[in-house]
Amino acid sequence: MKKTILILIVLIIILLALIIYQKSKVTDEEGIKIIYKDREIFLSYARIRSIKQISFTTERGDKFSGFDFTDVLQILKIPTDIRTEYIFHSKDGGTLNLTKKENETCYLVFQEDATGQFIRLVIPTDEFSQRWIKYLVAIEIE
Repeated sequence: MKKTILILIVLIIILLALIIYQKSKVTDEEGIKIIYKDREIFLSYARIRSIKQISFTTERGDKFSGFDFTDVLQILKIPTDIRTEYIFHSKDGGTLNLTKKENETCYLVFQEDATGQFIRLVIPTDEFSQRWIKYLVAIEIE
């Protein structure tokens, strides 16, 4: 009986330590991994926030403030041309392939839910928001 109680107490302490560790993570240390020409660039939330924010309205009338994806690439000194392909990856496993020619304008928008802050890719010309990516974590540029 005493061993069982001792094991439960140890497990509870480990669980509490893991919860405290998870809560102590600073949001600005999170970001997006960008893969370009066999190089990985980590773009922190703080660096994204340093870019000029733009207000825009989608075709269906939703209003957002976000960061132009082209501006983000210019700050990272990644060239954009008409043949470039972008592969956006979300935390939940979703992916979206876009070419520069397909969609000239897309934005990175900060949003919040019960688990914290995340970045969403918003394409204003997508009337039904079927190609928007929630919980954006990585972008491959080919």
